[in-house]
Amino acid sequence: MVNENIAPKAELDIDERIAEIEKFLEEQEKKSIPKPVEIEQKIVSLAPQEDVTTLLKKISENQEIDRVRFERSNPVEGDDPIYDWAEVTIDPGEMVQFIYTVPEGRAFFFEYLNVVHNIDTTYYIWIDGVYQPTLSYALQDFGDHAQIYKPPKLAYNKVEVWCLNNWIAPQTYATFFRGFNRWYRSIHRKITYESLKKAEEQET
Repeated sequence: MVNENIAPKAELDIDERIAEIEKFLEEQEKKSIPKPVEIEQKIVSLAPQEDVTTLLKKISENQEIDRVRFERSNPVEGDDPIYDWAEVTIDPGEMVQFIYTVPEGRAFFFEYLNVVHNIDTTYYIWIDGVYQPTLSYALQDFGDHAQIYKPPKLAYNKVEVWCLNNWIAPQTYATFFRGFNRWYRSIHRKITYESLKKAEEQET
């Protein structure tokens, strides 16, 4: 016999079930996400402010070193490219001196030269009055344009190539100087960093 005074248990309709499920999922999602304060504390513990500042300074210093290295080997804005060429015919026993004179206030970044190869000829290279051994059996032939000096050699006065004709007949010589001129004062441009200065003081 059914007791009519006891009401049957009510069941949830579809909308109510959906609401219960969404509520449950929201609670689970909140539990899985750390609080903003916790995230901030982790970041601070992994990278203190002093370490971040030091890291940024080192990055900046490395960029400056890369800039200096690049400018040492490549022309930049304000530099003048040099393509200097000359030719002459000399008699036996004579010597020709091909000279590139560096303009006042500039430095010449000497990348390479080439010269006509003739038989029974002695060649000499001088940079600012200092003799430069060729480091090879023969100098780079005229028309070849491979860079010889890496980084370029610096000349502040002049670059010379001498050709002595030891042959029994006249011979024609031609030479080519390649490089770029830069204002001398720009070579000494330097950025001083506080961390580097402190390191130097500690060493002394």
